[in-house]
Amino acid sequence: MRGMKQLVFFIFLFFSASAFSQTKETAVGRYAENGNLISISNLTGLSDCTPASVMGKIGKVKVDETVGHANIKADESEVGVAVPLDRLKSEDRSAIFKQLVRKKAKVRIAGYRCKPEEPITAFSIDRIY
Repeated sequence: MRGMKQLVFFIFLFFSASAFSQTKETAVGRYAENGNLISISNLTGLSDCTPASVMGKIGKVKVDETVGHANIKADESEVGVAVPLDRLKSEDRSAIFKQLVRKKAKVRIAGYRCKPEEPITAFSIDRIY
């Protein structure tokens, strides 16, 4: 009986540890073989807002201290996107606007939008080739 209690305890401990190890506080950047940043995920946490996504070419880009703003031209419409920068690692922060979110680059951005007139707050950005 004692062995069964220890087994249950270790199983509970294992699943608890694996659940905590999956929550990351930083965004995850993925790089191509040539060293260019091609994808970023986990830019924001969970939100109660509606999920939204857009795919198209990047137009105007403006960077503040903690947020980058971009316009995505998709199917004859233009969608505003906010890219939070506070969860990025320093190497990803220096590469994001040089390699991934730059004018005329084709991307797919997924995120949240609380109101239809607000920009999409990105939680992932993927370069499309």
